[in-house]
Amino acid sequence: MAGRDSWGAAAHARMADKWQEAAANWNTALTETLLDLATLHPGSLVLDIAAGSGDPALSIAKRLDVGRVLAIDSSYPGLLLAKRQSEVMSLSARLEAAHADVHQLPLRHSCVDRIVCRFGIMYFADIDTAFGEMLRVLKPGGRVAFLAWGALEQPLFESTIAIVLRLVPGATLPEPARTAFRFAAAGSIEDALRRNRFRNIEERRMTVSRIWAGSPEGLWQYTQEISTPLQSLWEAIPATLRPEVDAAAAAALARFEVGNTLTVPVDVVLATAER
Repeated sequence: MAGRDSWGAAAHARMADKWQEAAANWNTALTETLLDLATLHPGSLVLDIAAGSGDPALSIAKRLDVGRVLAIDSSYPGLLLAKRQSEVMSLSARLEAAHADVHQLPLRHSCVDRIVCRFGIMYFADIDTAFGEMLRVLKPGGRVAFLAWGALEQPLFESTIAIVLRLVPGATLPEPARTAFRFAAAGSIEDALRRNRFRNIEERRMTVSRIWAGSPEGLWQYTQEISTPLQSLWEAIPATLRPEVDAAAAAALARFEVGNTLTVPVDVVLATAER
């Protein structure tokens, strides 16, 4: 259970000291947008599904002066990092972590007030079972808030993934990465929520800025280290082409650079619903 699986390795990469300053606000706008839509209330029990290394669970714990957040993930190493960070931030009393599968949540019926998931629902093996479990543990009137990727054709991916696909002969998008865009089509999350008996469903598209306080080269390296579904694509880059690919990706990302900061727009899908 405690082995460093691929998602766990990515969690460790996100928390690496070398990236702390540059990546400090990389996900901030995404997390804040998601939590605003979740409409957290004092005293709430919030379930963060696919919590990874603790973001947004730690942000939720900071918002809740009274209340708790339960972070669950099928990868154990990231949860250990989340729990350790909660202790550093003096938030351990408000954050619990559980190694669990969204398809079989270890919770009783009607016990949580809010459920959030940032960039996780795309990877659920059976979305209907997962949504059914969320509906089961959600209190009547409780709310879910999800964030998923928009289309592959957007600035961040055109500056990273598309560079590799263009320059490396025979390179193709790995199947796990294709899955990341399963809800890019308009109405797709809404349809899944509706057939699973959620109500007051709202799906919207937004462009949000991600802030990287470092160099384009650093962002390109960070992207490769944390993008678990794309590992086979990065590994397909031949050593002979590596300098060309690195230079092209850095040049593409440099378009977003002002001073020592990169502001990268990303297209996302946001959905909310109630039980």
